[in-house]
Amino acid sequence: MAKADISITLHRDDGGTDYTTFSPGKMLRGTVMIMPDSDVNCEHLYVHLGWHTEGRGTRFTQKVETRDLFQGTLSAGRPMTREFDFVLPASPWSYDGHYISIVWTVTAQLDVRWAKDPQHSEVIVLRPSATPTSESTW
Repeated sequence: MAKADISITLHRDDGGTDYTTFSPGKMLRGTVMIMPDSDVNCEHLYVHLGWHTEGRGTRFTQKVETRDLFQGTLSAGRPMTREFDFVLPASPWSYDGHYISIVWTVTAQLDVRWAKDPQHSEVIVLRPSATPTSESTW
């Protein structure tokens, strides 16, 4: 079984300090770090941007965009980092309701042959900026 510690670090370009809340249309940048416990033949290292529903009813999952960051062998004990970026879509916005929630995630997934794919997800909040811009018609 392929084992690896996976971490995702999100970056902001706009000088903000909240690394989990982002606005539609903005660039989401990040870094994935993989630390394998043993040598791993990695078919693909994917990073997915997507959302899903939680709560009552049937769960719905939507992958919005995927990046294929690496293919090859990961060496035991040697960390590997790869950067990624996504332009965030206009909708749907994150929502936390009584009956249903919309949850956005960035997920890093190692595609490993004949083994369970190790993965790690970070939750982000997609919502419009609270401060109007000069182009706004408030």
